[in-house]
Amino acid sequence: MTTKNALDHVVVGVPDLVSARGRLKALGFQVQPDAHHPFGTGNCNVFFENGTYFEPLAVTDRDAELAALKTTNPFVKRFQAYRFRHGYGPVMAAFTTDSAERMNQAFADNGISAGDILSFTRKQAMPDGSETTIGVHLAVSVNERAPDITLFCCEHLSRGVLWQPERVVHPNSAKGIARLIVVEANPSDFQYLFQTVTGDRDVRTTSFGMEFDLPNALVSVVSPTGYHAMTDEALAPRGRGPRIEAVEMLFADLGVLRARLGEAGVAFEERGQDLVIHRDEDFALTIVARET
Repeated sequence: MTTKNALDHVVVGVPDLVSARGRLKALGFQVQPDAHHPFGTGNCNVFFENGTYFEPLAVTDRDAELAALKTTNPFVKRFQAYRFRHGYGPVMAAFTTDSAERMNQAFADNGISAGDILSFTRKQAMPDGSETTIGVHLAVSVNERAPDITLFCCEHLSRGVLWQPERVVHPNSAKGIARLIVVEANPSDFQYLFQTVTGDRDVRTTSFGMEFDLPNALVSVVSPTGYHAMTDEALAPRGRGPRIEAVEMLFADLGVLRARLGEAGVAFEERGQDLVIHRDEDFALTIVARET
């Protein structure tokens, strides 16, 4: 029996961590201290109660990144390729696994493995000011027809270090990512890619495309028309291949979120009972906010 993988995090390429931190704090999120990978990228993560998180990702050490690009590291290669094609935005989505080895074998069996598992450690600041080391194993998938999205499975070796109660409390009352929204002209062309990575074989067909029901979130792969219906955003014409465009998030109180956005001067739209916060150059991911 195939086990469904939960949504872990969304990787959003940003120009720099300072600007991304400013935007996310303006939206009312608690943003974690900067952290750095051994291959030249860094992040300032935002953790949520339901086990999901945002990973704003920037190049923080150009020399280390250039050295990594000369290796087989798929993480930096795919990140660089996305920046070359589109600048900054949501480039990757990660799903949880208790065995990166098993998922990498599944990717290989389906012809979508990026190669060997990518394992690394990094320093993590703790709430008390101390520092510890955390690590991950990543099984990365690559579909040549999908150059603008990278889906991978993440085996956290120190998950308890990251998800501490004080880290998931946000001034805007955010609870977590409830839906990942991916856009592609003909969603069913990528059914097997998403089935393999998520472990969800019971894909649900909708009028907009297809939907995968994971333990903590939904993954919706929809047409541009479907995306417009969900967000009121019209996307510019583009080529084929899926791209992450937005997330639907749950908040305990949209009144609290409205107040935070108003105080920060952040524009948003009312859409029925939801709020839509459109992408910004400092964090180019659209957020559809829904009250729990």
